[in-house]
Amino acid sequence: MRTDVTVGFPKAWTLTGYLLLGGAAVFVGRIVYEETIRTWRSGPQMVGFAMMHGALPFILIAGFLGLLGTLLWVAVFLVLLIRRKFRAPAIDWIPMILSLLLAALLFTPYEAWEEFMVRIAGPGSHGNSFLVQAAAQDRRRFVTFLLRKGCNINYEDGGGTTPLSGASVGGHEEMVSFLVSKGADVNRRDRLTGQTPLMAAAEMGQLGAAKVLLKNGADPCATNKEGHTAEGLAKKYRHGEIAEYLSSRFHCQESVIIVPCVDSAFSACVH
Repeated sequence: MRTDVTVGFPKAWTLTGYLLLGGAAVFVGRIVYEETIRTWRSGPQMVGFAMMHGALPFILIAGFLGLLGTLLWVAVFLVLLIRRKFRAPAIDWIPMILSLLLAALLFTPYEAWEEFMVRIAGPGSHGNSFLVQAAAQDRRRFVTFLLRKGCNINYEDGGGTTPLSGASVGGHEEMVSFLVSKGADVNRRDRLTGQTPLMAAAEMGQLGAAKVLLKNGADPCATNKEGHTAEGLAKKYRHGEIAEYLSSRFHCQESVIIVPCVDSAFSACVH
């Protein structure tokens, strides 16, 4: 007599899968919390660093072990399924399906969670910081959204970075052009070093971004607090192509600062 009844896995095996899955869910849930609610409240951050300084160590360790255990459980489960030719009752597939959903949450990029939260809850008190980050990462759609919500296009963060200087450092030419068209100040000097976006681009060797800035009125002869022009910074950091481009067109002079040397054998040194 022939039967098509599918035999399930032992209950202990399935229960183990659920227990491990619960631990993994704690770990993944903490990461998602960091990437959404905590990011919205505290601004852009390093998620792993924040996790280690904001959660109970026992919970994190248990969750991490649960995550590793779940991965091992899934691997063994797949091997057993292959041996059974993928015949198993629906209830035995549930831990596997839930594991895939957790994996999807875990591998969703931080920037996607960040934008999702900001679009739902609004820019909040850190909207300007989100704008600086989005511009530096060339996320045009998110930048447009934040500007539409009233964020300051010339905002300067604690490190002296503005949306325009961040985009310039990254060499994002279209973003640079877009920000300038929306009112970004091409000659704004940061409060820490006195550098303009053009100097930031030159320091990083971003010729394309520098050309866009110059086309939109950037001053090639402006100097930072050390007396360096954009050309001088390009030479200092050995970006020959952009240094040659600037020197052949503008012939700017640097205002070099002379400071006393610590060593008494020298009367002065060039900073």
